[in-house]
Amino acid sequence: MVIVKKGDCEHCGRFYRYSLWHSGFGDNSYAYCDDCGMLASINYENPAVVGFPPLTTQYAEIEESWEPLLRPCSCGGRFRKGASPRCPFCNEPLSAKHAAGHIQAQAQGAGKGWRWQQNWSGVYCMAIDNPQNPGTPLQIVDPVIAPELVKTKRRWSLLFNFGR
Repeated sequence: MVIVKKGDCEHCGRFYRYSLWHSGFGDNSYAYCDDCGMLASINYENPAVVGFPPLTTQYAEIEESWEPLLRPCSCGGRFRKGASPRCPFCNEPLSAKHAAGHIQAQAQGAGKGWRWQQNWSGVYCMAIDNPQNPGTPLQIVDPVIAPELVKTKRRWSLLFNFGR
Protein backbone atom coordinates (compact mmCIF):
# COMPACT_ATOMS: atom_id res chain seq x y z
CA MET A 1 0.00 0.00 0.00
CA VAL A 2 1.30 3.44 -0.93
CA ILE A 3 0.62 6.31 1.43
CA VAL A 4 0.42 9.58 -0.50
CA LYS A 5 1.14 12.81 1.36
CA LYS A 6 1.09 16.49 0.44
CA GLY A 7 4.03 18.87 0.14
CA ASP A 8 4.59 22.39 -1.14
CA CYS A 9 7.17 23.73 -3.57
CA GLU A 10 9.36 26.48 -2.12
CA HIS A 11 9.77 27.98 -5.61
CA CYS A 12 6.25 28.22 -7.09
CA GLY A 13 4.16 27.62 -3.94
CA ARG A 14 2.04 24.90 -5.56
CA PHE A 15 1.13 21.73 -3.73
CA TYR A 16 2.25 18.32 -4.93
CA ARG A 17 1.63 14.80 -3.66
CA TYR A 18 4.39 12.35 -2.85
CA SER A 19 5.23 8.99 -1.31
CA LEU A 20 8.19 8.47 0.99
CA TRP A 21 10.08 5.19 0.55
CA HIS A 22 12.53 3.44 2.90
CA SER A 23 15.27 1.86 0.77
CA GLY A 24 16.14 -0.75 3.38
CA PHE A 25 12.60 -2.13 3.37
CA GLY A 26 12.62 -2.20 -0.44
CA ASP A 27 16.11 -3.78 -0.63
CA ASN A 28 17.26 -1.15 -3.12
CA SER A 29 19.30 1.92 -3.90
CA TYR A 30 17.94 4.86 -5.85
CA ALA A 31 18.71 7.90 -8.01
CA TYR A 32 16.75 10.85 -9.35
CA CYS A 33 16.65 12.06 -12.95
CA ASP A 34 18.73 15.21 -13.37
CA ASP A 35 16.10 16.73 -15.71
CA CYS A 36 12.64 15.79 -14.41
CA GLY A 37 13.33 14.41 -10.91
CA MET A 38 11.78 10.97 -11.55
CA LEU A 39 12.80 8.36 -8.98
CA ALA A 40 14.66 5.27 -10.17
CA SER A 41 14.83 2.42 -7.68
CA ILE A 42 17.39 -0.29 -8.34
CA ASN A 43 16.65 -3.57 -6.60
CA TYR A 44 19.61 -5.63 -5.36
CA GLU A 45 17.80 -8.84 -6.37
CA ASN A 46 17.99 -7.91 -10.07
CA PRO A 47 20.45 -10.38 -11.69
CA ALA A 48 22.10 -7.58 -13.70
CA VAL A 49 22.84 -5.61 -10.50
CA VAL A 50 24.89 -8.50 -9.10
CA GLY A 51 27.70 -7.53 -11.51
CA PHE A 52 27.64 -3.82 -10.57
CA PRO A 53 30.57 -2.30 -8.63
CA PRO A 54 30.07 -2.67 -4.86
CA LEU A 55 28.47 0.23 -3.01
CA THR A 56 30.10 2.02 -0.10
CA THR A 57 26.65 2.53 1.45
CA GLN A 58 23.73 0.23 0.71
CA TYR A 59 20.06 1.25 0.90
CA ALA A 60 20.77 4.84 -0.14
CA GLU A 61 21.52 6.93 -3.21
CA ILE A 62 23.59 5.21 -5.92
CA GLU A 63 27.25 5.95 -6.45
CA GLU A 64 28.67 7.56 -9.60
CA SER A 65 30.05 4.21 -10.78
CA TRP A 66 26.45 3.00 -11.27
CA GLU A 67 25.31 5.95 -13.43
CA PRO A 68 26.53 4.58 -16.82
CA LEU A 69 24.89 1.22 -16.02
CA LEU A 70 21.38 2.74 -15.98
CA ARG A 71 19.14 3.50 -18.95
CA PRO A 72 18.29 7.17 -19.58
CA CYS A 73 15.04 8.53 -18.16
CA SER A 74 12.03 8.67 -20.49
CA CYS A 75 12.41 12.50 -20.54
CA GLY A 76 15.95 12.22 -21.93
CA GLY A 77 17.72 13.01 -18.65
CA ARG A 78 20.04 10.71 -16.70
CA PHE A 79 19.68 9.12 -13.27
CA ARG A 80 22.56 10.62 -11.31
CA LYS A 81 24.07 10.77 -7.86
CA GLY A 82 23.37 14.22 -6.43
CA ALA A 83 20.15 14.84 -8.39
CA SER A 84 16.96 15.53 -6.45
CA PRO A 85 13.20 15.27 -6.88
CA ARG A 86 11.67 18.22 -8.73
CA CYS A 87 8.41 20.10 -8.48
CA PRO A 88 6.01 18.56 -11.02
CA PHE A 89 4.75 22.06 -11.92
CA CYS A 90 7.78 24.40 -12.15
CA ASN A 91 10.44 21.63 -12.46
CA GLU A 92 12.72 23.31 -9.91
CA PRO A 93 14.74 21.00 -7.60
CA LEU A 94 13.04 20.52 -4.24
CA SER A 95 14.98 21.40 -1.10
CA ALA A 96 15.30 18.53 1.38
CA LYS A 97 15.50 21.03 4.24
CA HIS A 98 12.27 22.76 3.15
CA ALA A 99 10.59 19.37 2.64
CA ALA A 100 11.47 18.43 6.23
CA GLY A 101 8.67 20.71 7.44
CA HIS A 102 5.85 18.85 5.71
CA ILE A 103 7.48 15.40 5.90
CA GLN A 104 7.88 15.52 9.68
CA ALA A 105 4.47 17.15 10.19
CA GLN A 106 2.80 14.20 8.42
CA ALA A 107 5.00 11.37 9.75
CA GLN A 108 3.46 9.06 12.32
CA GLY A 109 6.82 8.47 13.99
CA ALA A 110 7.61 12.17 14.47
CA GLY A 111 5.71 12.19 17.77
CA LYS A 112 8.02 9.41 18.98
CA GLY A 113 11.21 11.22 17.99
CA TRP A 114 11.64 10.25 14.32
CA ARG A 115 13.26 12.98 12.24
CA TRP A 116 13.63 13.33 8.48
CA GLN A 117 17.22 12.91 7.21
CA GLN A 118 17.04 16.34 5.46
CA ASN A 119 18.89 15.17 2.34
CA TRP A 120 18.18 13.30 -0.91
CA SER A 121 20.95 10.75 -0.41
CA GLY A 122 20.06 8.79 2.74
CA VAL A 123 17.85 5.78 3.36
CA TYR A 124 14.60 7.62 2.50
CA CYS A 125 13.69 8.62 -1.03
CA MET A 126 10.66 10.44 -2.41
CA ALA A 127 8.47 9.55 -5.39
CA ILE A 128 6.46 12.55 -6.61
CA ASP A 129 2.88 11.82 -7.71
CA ASN A 130 2.35 12.27 -11.45
CA PRO A 131 -0.04 15.25 -11.88
CA GLN A 132 -1.09 13.98 -15.35
CA ASN A 133 -1.96 10.56 -13.90
CA PRO A 134 -2.87 11.03 -10.20
CA GLY A 135 -2.18 8.04 -8.00
CA THR A 136 0.83 7.03 -10.12
CA PRO A 137 4.28 7.94 -8.80
CA LEU A 138 6.95 9.35 -11.11
CA GLN A 139 9.09 6.28 -10.62
CA ILE A 140 10.83 3.60 -12.66
CA VAL A 141 11.91 0.29 -11.18
CA ASP A 142 15.20 -1.25 -12.27
CA PRO A 143 16.24 0.98 -15.20
CA VAL A 144 19.27 -1.29 -15.58
CA ILE A 145 21.00 -1.76 -18.92
CA ALA A 146 20.86 -5.54 -19.33
CA PRO A 147 24.16 -7.13 -20.30
CA GLU A 148 24.38 -8.49 -23.84
CA LEU A 149 23.99 -12.24 -23.96
CA VAL A 150 26.64 -13.95 -26.04
CA LYS A 151 25.03 -16.31 -28.50
CA THR A 152 27.00 -19.50 -28.79
CA LYS A 153 27.18 -21.48 -32.00
CA ARG A 154 25.50 -24.82 -32.00
CA ARG A 155 27.92 -27.68 -32.06
CA TRP A 156 25.55 -30.26 -33.56
CA SER A 157 26.24 -28.99 -37.07
CA LEU A 158 29.94 -29.66 -36.54
CA LEU A 159 29.33 -33.21 -35.35
CA PHE A 160 26.65 -34.20 -37.83
CA ASN A 161 26.63 -32.95 -41.37
CA PHE A 162 23.53 -34.20 -43.14
CA GLY A 163 24.29 -32.22 -46.28
CA ARG A 164 26.63 -34.85 -47.79
